[in-house]
Order: sequence, then C-alpha cells, then structure tokens
Amino acid sequence: MHSKWRILSSGLFLFVLVSVLLLGLMQADAHNGFPYESASQRQIQRGRYLVTAVGNCVGCHSPNKTPDDPQWLAGYLPGTPGQPFQIGQFRIYASNITPDLETGIGSWTPQQIFNSLRHGQDKQGKTICPPMPWIYYRDQSDRDNWAIVAYLSKGIKPVRNQVPENTTVEGTRPNCAPLYQNLQPLPSYPADNEIEVRKNWW
Repeated sequence: MHSKWRILSSGLFLFVLVSVLLLGLMQADAHNGFPYESASQRQIQRGRYLVTAVGNCVGCHSPNKTPDDPQWLAGYLPGTPGQPFQIGQFRIYASNITPDLETGIGSWTPQQIFNSLRHGQDKQGKTICPPMPWIYYRDQSDRDNWAIVAYLSKGIKPVRNQVPENTTVEGTRPNCAPLYQNLQPLPSYPADNEIEVRKNWW
C-alpha cells in the first residue's frame, strides 16, 4: 500500500513539476520582448528572419542589398530599378524604415510600427498605399509582427535618407483608403474548404 502511494505521489510530483516548468517557459516566451518588455535579442533575430526571408521587406526597401550595406532598409534611392512605383495615378516611394529620427521611423512608437503592419496605418493614422503588403501582415500573429517591430526599431542602424513624398498626378498626397474599403478579414479556422485536425500529437 505504501509502495503504491509513494509511486503515485512521485508521479503526481513529476507531473506538477513539469507543468510548472512548461508554464514558466510559455510565460517567459510570451513576455520576452515587445510589447511587454524591451526588445530581446531572440525577438530581434526572429524579426530579421521575417524581414529578410519571409516578408521580403528588402525587395522594396533595400533591393539587392544585404545587412552589410550602409543603406540597409533606407528606402527609395535615385536610380533604383522599378522605383518609384506607379500605382494607377499614384507615384509611390519605398519608405525609409530604419530608426533614423528625422527621415526614417525612429520617431514612431513601437505601437505605431505595429499598427502599420496590423492595420496598415502610418504614424498619422493614414492608410498605407500599395505596394506595401500590409493586408498580408495583418493576418500574422502578434508575436511575428512584434518581432518585426523589434528588428526595425532596435536591430538595425539608423540611415539618414530623405525619401520623396508619395504624390498623385496633381501633386497631392494619395488617399489609398478607398482601395481597401471592401477588405474582408481572414475567416476563422476551419473555413469551408479546410479540414480541422482534432488529434493532438504531443
């Protein structure tokens, strides 16, 4: 009887210990960096991966450059092939997304940078124009979008590069909000043509 009780007690103790450790790891991961604390190295490295390999931010903001380049993510530069972008009647210049205070996003708060990804809003709350693909970033997890924020705000050097203002053919600032007025949210999982996997594999 005592032997069975000791085995049961030991098993219960191990279960509780593992549960506490897993919960601690989950909480540490959830609060490791923005928005709860300062950006962490792990979060910045995750952001670097998303910016360079997944989101392809460099395709517009730093084409044919690497993080070794002194103009990394500095936005439009005269002579950049295919830029500025002609979107209908709008002429759009790739923004400087380095943390330069005057010409980049250095004066933006982390929340404002996050809002540009999740809601497609610039610092003034105006809708960001194509070809910036914020409609895809909005469906990313908070964790991934905050990682991008961490990399752009804390993981790269500021570059002073004043990018021209976006313009219409009349020379005014484009209003891109109507382009997204019928934008629909991603349907909840599982959608009509998806299969829900109910079995856990852990």
